[in-house]
Amino acid sequence: MSAPGATAALVCGIVSAALTPFGCCTYGLVELAALPLGIVAVVLGFRARGRIAQSQGTLGGGGQAMAGIITGFVGIALGVIIGLLVVIGIASFATLQNAFPSPSP
Repeated sequence: MSAPGATAALVCGIVSAALTPFGCCTYGLVELAALPLGIVAVVLGFRARGRIAQSQGTLGGGGQAMAGIITGFVGIALGVIIGLLVVIGIASFATLQNAFPSPSP
């Protein structure tokens, strides 16, 4: 029997890591869903690992919990990086618009 939260941590981590690359296409709006899912995956993974350690071998799912923690951290890291790139890209685009004079008739 798998520890409660191990499978949920794995699913949240995978969804977080899978959604993160789409942040570039959606101006960072997907990051609003990917970052919390990554955080939830990490929290659930650590809680499941604690329950597995307390059960003294009666509960399984340690691999699922660890995979949830890893994919959650990957989703968080990618989310932060892509979010920063989107913010930098939007800011630089705004300054580029003012860099070129508009043609006058």
